[in-house]
Amino acid sequence: MKEKKDKEKTNMNSSKDKDTKSNGDYPESVVADGLINREMISEELLEEIKLLREEIENSKKAEAEYTDRIKRIQADYDNYRKRTLREHIELIKRANKDLIDKILPVLDSFENALVVTGKSDEIEDEFHKGVRMIYSKLMDVLEKEGLKIIDPAGKEFDPQICEAAVSEAHDKFKDQHIISVLRKGYMLSDHVIRPAVVKVCVKK
Repeated sequence: MKEKKDKEKTNMNSSKDKDTKSNGDYPESVVADGLINREMISEELLEEIKLLREEIENSKKAEAEYTDRIKRIQADYDNYRKRTLREHIELIKRANKDLIDKILPVLDSFENALVVTGKSDEIEDEFHKGVRMIYSKLMDVLEKEGLKIIDPAGKEFDPQICEAAVSEAHDKFKDQHIISVLRKGYMLSDHVIRPAVVKVCVKK
């Protein structure tokens, strides 16, 4: 009698296991009995697939937004770096200009000294050579920083780089051409920092 009951219990458990192996969380017996049909299972699966697709689409949108944000940040940084570099270069140029502006009178004094000592006798000739050597070294340094001498002698007068101090008629020069340079002019990186003071030929 006891063996028969154990056998029946085993068969019931086996039947339960069999029912739960199909249709996911829904036992086959439940589906077969009409408590839930296959269409409901399909609808739930379709709903899950729809939700997963929406999550994937949202993830793609978020990724695109983050990528776009990173690109904008990189572009902003590049623009900032370039602007900072330009400002730094402009600051150096302004500093150089201010310094060279203060040195120009010193160059004028050197040139005047060379003119004076060049007319002296041989006793002061070594002094003249020393002044010229110092002047040449100073000009070399300034030229490396972008300084250029404006030399318009014999050329047509250009108000952008010259300042007319004297005008006179002259047979050897054309009208509005420069007879001589009274004071040298200078440019720094293609910008005039001091125009040349000149004598201009004006035909009557």
